[in-house]
Amino acid sequence: MEKNKIIENIIEKSQMKIAVSEFEKGDIKMSRKRNLTKLVATFLLAITITGGLVYATGSAIYEKIWKQPESYSITQNVTDEEKAKCISQEKAEEIGNNYLKKIGFDEQTIKNLNLSKDFWENENIWDMGSEKVTMRIDAESGKIKSVNIPTWEYKIPYNYGITREKARKVAVELLEKYRPEEDKGEYELLSLKRNGEKDKDAYIWYADFYKKYGDLINPEEAISIGWIPTINGLYSLSIDTNTYENNEQKIAKEEAIKIATEKDRQIETNKSIKNTKAEIRIKQMNENVYLRENFKEEYEKGTLNMEKIGENAYKLKDDAVMYKTEERVRKVWCVVVYYDMDSTMAESAYTYYVDATTGEIIGGQMYDDFYSEDALREDSYNVIEK
Repeated sequence: MEKNKIIENIIEKSQMKIAVSEFEKGDIKMSRKRNLTKLVATFLLAITITGGLVYATGSAIYEKIWKQPESYSITQNVTDEEKAKCISQEKAEEIGNNYLKKIGFDEQTIKNLNLSKDFWENENIWDMGSEKVTMRIDAESGKIKSVNIPTWEYKIPYNYGITREKARKVAVELLEKYRPEEDKGEYELLSLKRNGEKDKDAYIWYADFYKKYGDLINPEEAISIGWIPTINGLYSLSIDTNTYENNEQKIAKEEAIKIATEKDRQIETNKSIKNTKAEIRIKQMNENVYLRENFKEEYEKGTLNMEKIGENAYKLKDDAVMYKTEERVRKVWCVVVYYDMDSTMAESAYTYYVDATTGEIIGGQMYDDFYSEDALREDSYNVIEK
């Protein structure tokens, strides 16, 4: 096969999942494995490579990033090997006590600590609490993930109503107070809500901040704060810290649409594409396209890893196997494929994440991703001024 033909095949079939060292991990082996091995061998002979497996587009060559998702069984048990990677109970307790002081609960100390696994995310977590506060800490990095304090732990003022202008100002002040000390980046206040239809009736306000990179926002570097107005007592806090890799944009919009639509035609043999929409976004790699391709019926019905126990009732299987990719956050082309069908259901559109550098499909969602983003801004309880 000629060199140009090999490169052309690599580009046109960028959705094929070629991994460097972890290609054979996971319980599911793809039927294309033998052909991929042959393709890789031919490609390596045709092109000089200095840093491992790479991806070619146009005249440039880029390292591939997609790897087949790893499988894992749902469990809350932490193995001895995993425990060795976690911070100690003493260190976790120290972090928790320091944070209690930071949020104004100096008189309290951490009483209960439990190392467990968040089985949905397959992450090790230190769960802990004091008399009034519960916290979750990433057991490996020691970073605060979430804090919760019941409203009854505060003496809520009778006149607790504030204006949205005041709420916006307070939200920014609280962001500076609770954000990680090492984080100096800029955030955008994307959503500001309250738990009442009118400002004067709300005794909890919620602010969602997303980290900015130029005109783009990273939803995986987000800080969400809930607080009691007037006294500014912390009600809830969650912090996501998956850092954006700031990869270069090398793939053109038209090429990204072509990659996504060709992949979609392979998967959706009974649907025709009506139109498409594509925009640059920051997204985290995920396993959704992989699951849709390999477990299509269960994926679309939402019954993957579920056991039917009644006419419309399901439960999680005891031997459920989940899949997870690396948590890499990249600049992608969000390509929404709209199907020619009369439906307002999620199945009427699918969004593919096409890596803006390599052209690989690194994830997706079973709906119009742009609609969900707009819905966040346009929620009826959202009081951000347009």
